[in-house]
Amino acid sequence: MSEDMKAAKNLLYRIGSEIANEGKDLAPYRTGNLKRDIQVFTDNIDDLEISIGNSKLAPYAPYVYQGTGTKARGKTTGRIKKGGIKPQPYLEDGLKKYMSSGGLNRALNDTAEEIKDDFVKGLKKSLKKIMII
Repeated sequence: MSEDMKAAKNLLYRIGSEIANEGKDLAPYRTGNLKRDIQVFTDNIDDLEISIGNSKLAPYAPYVYQGTGTKARGKTTGRIKKGGIKPQPYLEDGLKKYMSSGGLNRALNDTAEEIKDDFVKGLKKSLKKIMII
């Protein structure tokens, strides 16, 4: 794996983790299970993709996130009863908070510095091996 790919994967994981932490701060709390279950999924990190969300340990997470009944976000199917649970999109709100706080810029700048430092080290190492014929 090239150093650039490693840096990109580390950057994605860092961004995902920081957004997940913001989401944990904003997620509703009753038993704490929902907050504890927010995680970064790296199954497709080799394709430079990550996901952030809840696992099956909190099967009610979609209902909390999207709401229920007439208060649900998006399409609803079947009979709709009045009322329901108000949507609490804690991950979207966490992303907005992360972006507005400058978190993404800090992560990008730190990664750029890391790549630059690795490049300079590699260049110095290569220059030591140059022979003049």
